[in-house]
Amino acid sequence: MPASDISRRSILKALGISGGVLAAGVPLAACGSNGSGGGGGGNASWMTWDTESGSPMYTVAQNWAKQAGKTLDIQSIPGDDYDTKLRTVLSSGAAPTAIRINDDYVRGYYAEGSLLDLRPYLEKDGIKPDDYFPVAYNFAKQPDGAHAAWPIMTNPGVLYCNTDAFAEAGVELPPKDWAKSGWTWDDFVDAAKKLTKPNGEQFGALVFPDTSLETVFPVSNGGDGIYSKDATRFTLAEPQGAEAIQWVADLSLVHKVHPDFATVTAGKQTPNWALAQLGTGKVAMLLGLTSGIPYLRTNAKVKWDIFPTPMKVRRTTVNTLTVLAVPKASKDPDAAWDFLKYCAGADAAKLLAQSRGFMPVAKTSSALFVPDDKSPSNLALVTQALGNAVNENFSRYIERARTIYRPVLDDVWSGKKTAEAALGSVKQKVEDVLAGKG
Repeated sequence: MPASDISRRSILKALGISGGVLAAGVPLAACGSNGSGGGGGGNASWMTWDTESGSPMYTVAQNWAKQAGKTLDIQSIPGDDYDTKLRTVLSSGAAPTAIRINDDYVRGYYAEGSLLDLRPYLEKDGIKPDDYFPVAYNFAKQPDGAHAAWPIMTNPGVLYCNTDAFAEAGVELPPKDWAKSGWTWDDFVDAAKKLTKPNGEQFGALVFPDTSLETVFPVSNGGDGIYSKDATRFTLAEPQGAEAIQWVADLSLVHKVHPDFATVTAGKQTPNWALAQLGTGKVAMLLGLTSGIPYLRTNAKVKWDIFPTPMKVRRTTVNTLTVLAVPKASKDPDAAWDFLKYCAGADAAKLLAQSRGFMPVAKTSSALFVPDDKSPSNLALVTQALGNAVNENFSRYIERARTIYRPVLDDVWSGKKTAEAALGSVKQKVEDVLAGKG
């Protein structure tokens, strides 16, 4: 997911999952030199973003360094500068041992020749695909069969509901089970109308700050999402996609159950604004990724829980990932793979699952998502969401494509153009970019 609207990076910083900015090049010295992993001693480096001491991801890295007998140099970059810095480093000939990479850009980096194919390591270590959530394991597969990266955490989309608001309005909550029939788009609008209070005191729904909607609702409407599965067509501009985008826009423009575009534009300048709207009772339903759970567990003033997204043709959601990779120019790919494998292993999973916002990629991690004395009580839904999630259909040219279609979506949210007209006006240009012509 991109950093333009509700940025995963800004959410992660506020949560402490990858919380402030650590000065680049802070080494984690191993306690001994007789560890078992990654070649048994020596130095390694990991380039990441916003990973501060004390965060779960930092602790996982520290634990790996200790058991591997390594001195690990964590090169933590401010999130807003990361992609630019990563490109510079990878082209410099001084690549880190391992890197964290935006899941949106794995295909592009691999196509450029920057990432190592991990298949030999998967085969050597007997990695079994059935041990992992398919939406995570299959993500890194490339058109040529290469396995270009290694996800360590999943982050599916769900619907957050202010259960206090539902009780006050006498509105039935959505089903807790993903597979249950009902809870359609029409049901969602009907509930949102009943949950909306006059004069902006409370809106029934808040959806379009979250760019995951670009996949969630078009796919639920029977389409492919933003792009076709072969990443050649801009399917968001095709009927199923445009209809879904217009449906979201009409929550505000027609039904008046959603904050208007100006309010959202101003609000999203504040980190975690959308989550705060749910947590303080300003909205009753919020589309968001599970990465928002830790924020609400700490800050919500209302009772809340998570529920399935509404369906039309089918009930689906989107999944995003925390992804690691090995640069093709890594000077110690064996140590890099050992680090990646450890970060997706059982010991790391126990730490990474503590926030309840990120499900580690192994299926056994579901057992770590058990309710406690804080919301949400419906944590079992996270596993169900992963079983009904899709990854965005990626292209190596995704960065450029977004700079073309994202601006015209603002015309849809503000009511200046219909979704059909706005998206149709850039369809050919986006498809030229997808074909490598733009």
